[in-house]
Amino acid sequence: MPLNTDDSIQIEQLYARYNTAIDTGDGEGFAQCFVPDGIFNPGHAVLEGQEAISAFANDTHKNMPKMRHNATNLVIDVDGDTATGSAFLIGYLAAPEYKVIVTGRYIDQLTRSSDGWRFTDRQFTMDQ
Repeated sequence: MPLNTDDSIQIEQLYARYNTAIDTGDGEGFAQCFVPDGIFNPGHAVLEGQEAISAFANDTHKNMPKMRHNATNLVIDVDGDTATGSAFLIGYLAAPEYKVIVTGRYIDQLTRSSDGWRFTDRQFTMDQ
């Protein structure tokens, strides 16, 4: 089903908040992009629930404070209060010099909650 303008803006903002939160060390904000029992697989582990997802974001930022995430080519399909989505990722270090460190693709399941659109399941597959 085609996206309406409101859903499109809200979902694009969710993707942007997700990347901004991890890049600024806001683990709680990162986790709030998911439903409370959301699942996130960053490619090496399955994280369940906002507490585990928040800890992952905090640890990632602590270990790589100059890492930046850019999601591109978002494709979203909405069916009522659920949606599927995908995006390509370019992850890079911004300093001391620009260096791409990861590329890959997200495959997402989303739901419309009382707090707006949230990820229910997010799977990342790194390019080989």
